[in-house]
Amino acid sequence: MKYINRLIIFLTLACLILSSLFLSGCGPAGPQREEGVYRIGDEEGDWGYPTPYAAYPRGPGLVRVTFAFDSLVWKDDQGFVPALAREWEHDQEGKVYTFQLREGVTWHDGTPFTADDVVFTYEYMKEHPTNWADLSSVEEVVELEEHRVQIQLEEADAAFLNNIAGVVHIIPRHIWEGVEDPADFRSPEAVIGTGPYKLKDYQREKGYYQYEAFEDYYLGTPSFEELLMLKVSEPQLAAQRGDVNYVQVQPEALDRMEGTNLEVIQGTHDWNLKLMFNHQQSPFDQEEFRQALAHAIDLERLVERALRGYGLPGSPGLISPDSYWHNPDLPAYEYDLSRVEEILEGLGYRKEGQYFQEEGETLSLELITSADYAREGEIVREYLEEAGIQVDLRSLERSIVDTRVQNWDYDLAINGHGGVGGDPANIDRFMVGEGSPHLNARYNDPELVDKVKEQRKEMEEERRREMVYQVQEIYAEALPAYTLYYPSWYYAHDGRADLFFTHDGIGSGTPMPLNKLAFVEEE
Repeated sequence: MKYINRLIIFLTLACLILSSLFLSGCGPAGPQREEGVYRIGDEEGDWGYPTPYAAYPRGPGLVRVTFAFDSLVWKDDQGFVPALAREWEHDQEGKVYTFQLREGVTWHDGTPFTADDVVFTYEYMKEHPTNWADLSSVEEVVELEEHRVQIQLEEADAAFLNNIAGVVHIIPRHIWEGVEDPADFRSPEAVIGTGPYKLKDYQREKGYYQYEAFEDYYLGTPSFEELLMLKVSEPQLAAQRGDVNYVQVQPEALDRMEGTNLEVIQGTHDWNLKLMFNHQQSPFDQEEFRQALAHAIDLERLVERALRGYGLPGSPGLISPDSYWHNPDLPAYEYDLSRVEEILEGLGYRKEGQYFQEEGETLSLELITSADYAREGEIVREYLEEAGIQVDLRSLERSIVDTRVQNWDYDLAINGHGGVGGDPANIDRFMVGEGSPHLNARYNDPELVDKVKEQRKEMEEERRREMVYQVQEIYAEALPAYTLYYPSWYYAHDGRADLFFTHDGIGSGTPMPLNKLAFVEEE
């Protein structure tokens, strides 16, 4: 009996140790909460080394950068607020911005922050572009005084604060000046910023980030001594057990949150999953062919089947229906198999048995997606097969999907991104140009490109809104990519941090309630 008792004690201790290390849980009790520590759970875990260059180019990667680095301006839940710049102004044309910088700000290593760091950052990032901001419109950055800078633009940019001044993470000249390959710069000095938290430890394999408070932060005192970002295999269980203070939860778990001490918050529909077409090759270079595929998919039913109704059907104009900029009068591609057949026959295809053929060859397409959207891939394949199109579905790692889309090495791809509910300048990155190529339709039709540029230069809001409506009309007709849905996202937290959703999203549009200001006691 004593051996059995010893075995029970041994197994219990082992279980507790494993639970605290891996947050997988062997029993009902999680690790004791530490008063000064805030734990953020994440199913994915690793989002890259949190510098402006080495973080993975998606929203969670950006969020990890923002805790260590600051920009000239920032946003709270209402709009723009001062950050490294305590005030700013622009000329009547909107081409020249002047920023009065804060005095007494220091880098994490104690070195004073000056206007020279701002000038250096913008010049460095023009030479070495990041994934977060396009600085091609910045003509010159001038130091007027030690704490005053002027940024001159080639042309007016209505989204300058949102997409450049509020996104460019200022880096210290004394550290980065000699760095020739910023993406490979991953030493401890690379994460020295002016933000509220300093990176103390990063473990890529475990998806582990440990930040410690920067006590000299200029906006106030960090609310926690440490922030931990942890990979969790079962988010809902981790939140209920108290293993983490915050985590994203699936809609089906909402009922289980009732009666707990957890608060559940829902975000706006600023993220979209879309079907991307390789319009650089046949048959996707034909507008009518892309439209036929859209008619083959029942978006309402897709939302029910893939999301159990927790989401909104996609808009062909990309911008979220929640957004002030959304055009509600776009043409809809109703689910209509007879219309699919009519279009394809007009393009020279004939139905032979189950599938359409052209000159005796079956219409067969490859559809790639990641494991995260395997269910959606199956549903889309089912719809297209029902419409008479043979589909070879391949589930790949997310990074491989991104790379293949970037290299135009695909037929159809299911991929997603945020930023569709924020400032419409984001359409630069998702409709035209070459920015964010793994997410961007890159439909560089002259008319669309011109309209996108025009709306961004318009400083009068109502006129700009009309122009954004026109952009959506052109995009919806051309349909270089087709938004399938906007999911409803839910987050559970224990109230230790006053979380909120940032106006128009963190940075240029990340729809997550992890604004760094929620982790600072403002003075």
